[in-house]
Amino acid sequence: MIQPRRVSFSRGFSWISEGFQLVFQSPFGWMKAISLWFAFTVLCGLMLVIGPVLFSLLLPIFFAGLMTGCRAIETGRSMQARHLFAGFQNKPGRLITLGGVNVLGEFLLSLLLLIWGGQRMTELQNLSMDGTGNLEQLQGLVMDLTPMFIAVLLLQVLLLMMGWFAPALLIFTPMTTGKALSLSGKACALNTLPFLAYSLGMGAVLLVILFTAMVVPLLGIVLFMIAIPTIIAAVYASYRDIFHDVLDLDDQRWTRVD
Repeated sequence: MIQPRRVSFSRGFSWISEGFQLVFQSPFGWMKAISLWFAFTVLCGLMLVIGPVLFSLLLPIFFAGLMTGCRAIETGRSMQARHLFAGFQNKPGRLITLGGVNVLGEFLLSLLLLIWGGQRMTELQNLSMDGTGNLEQLQGLVMDLTPMFIAVLLLQVLLLMMGWFAPALLIFTPMTTGKALSLSGKACALNTLPFLAYSLGMGAVLLVILFTAMVVPLLGIVLFMIAIPTIIAAVYASYRDIFHDVLDLDDQRWTRVD
């Protein structure tokens, strides 16, 4: 039975370097795949209401496809634009179900903000924009809304944990969507420290890129285009590490060491 393992704190930093290596081995393939994904994102942004829903629904399919691209790179091949759509041929039903969970989670977050925050959020926005607003009233609203902000943050973290490994688990194993979600959440909870290291390391990288973009815009854009696929490839590296996937380079099969 597939089970996650606990890895060391430093492995979180290694995921970033391993992700960069996967990008470096097939940069043009990554560029084509990410460009197509970006075009889809822009298209969804142009469609009111249905666009964001469509994006969330298909996100696991595209992400799972990129995971197969990472697998192809490790077997000596290259990332191809077609990898982005691999999820449409391999278990699309389960991946669409995972997308439905994304949509449901976003709906619950919006509902929570509307019911819990509602009028107070509007008042907070108005007071923040009004330079003559009552400071004590502003502080009171912030204090009242703090529990809501904490609840929303915790729910977002939970959804992120459940969805982190789920696309890879669904594309590489025969498990159901529900099992993939629960196992992904368990794996993230089991490896809080390496994920902390990953967050610190990737945060530092993005800060450097942001500073570079302010000084040399063109170089910053190039580094940002490298950072996006590195983040995706790092997810694959963390999946292979925590679920102990071992690649047999002789026959290019994947086995799992339990």
